[in-house]
Amino acid sequence: MKKEKIMKNEEMLIELLGNKSSRAILTLTSRMECSALQLCLELGIPLTTVYRKLKVLEDSGLIKHVKTIINLSGNEEKYYRCLINAVTVNFNRGMFDVSFQMEDCNDKIVRLWKRFALPDANEFGIKISE
Repeated sequence: MKKEKIMKNEEMLIELLGNKSSRAILTLTSRMECSALQLCLELGIPLTTVYRKLKVLEDSGLIKHVKTIINLSGNEEKYYRCLINAVTVNFNRGMFDVSFQMEDCNDKIVRLWKRFALPDANEFGIKISE
């Protein structure tokens, strides 16, 4: 039974990664935190589709809700971030194997540091490397 469940999860992940909208959402949220509305506008995907894909991606552990901002009209905007750095899909002897390299917590610290780093950081002897 357990093997069947694992296979179904892998099949679901392969199907999810094969979906153009899901891949576009993963790509954009790997570069920056995005709200559903931003994803809709940037990717040209209907908002209802974006919400549906975000739910599936979040449930599968590929993205994470990272913050909520309340805008001036009082509406909540949830922002999402991709949690994976790499995906490998192997096919061997009739079986698929999907493996993920997840984002390291240290990556979050590096992103935060880069966001707050001053443009003239070299003036203070601080070196920021990519």
